[in-house]
Amino acid sequence: MLLALVVTFGCAYHVADAQARQDASATGKYKVELTTDAEKVQGTCHYVKSIQPDLLPPRYRPTDAELPDYFRQEAAYLGADTVLVKGRVGEAYVCGPAPLNPDGSVRTLPANPTPSPR
Repeated sequence: MLLALVVTFGCAYHVADAQARQDASATGKYKVELTTDAEKVQGTCHYVKSIQPDLLPPRYRPTDAELPDYFRQEAAYLGADTVLVKGRVGEAYVCGPAPLNPDGSVRTLPANPTPSPR
């Protein structure tokens, strides 16, 4: 019984993750800006995560020509709208009013967030 429940949730997560990656690849990447101007983003935007394609297995590593598109897709998947490009490493940032959904739309935040229990 427990195994069936775990498998069900695992499959649901995998399907949702695959859909989010597909949305980021198809539409979300067009909402992401690439920049090399560190002063524009550092200190004014919210840092999300570093994107390092060279840590991927060799057959999945993007070439130099594919790198801008890869940065945009990963940033959209992470919810970022800007990537600071430093050679073959990118830093994802949120510079807009809110993070993005993988499809490129602005993520709406709840009107009255519930406080976390202490």
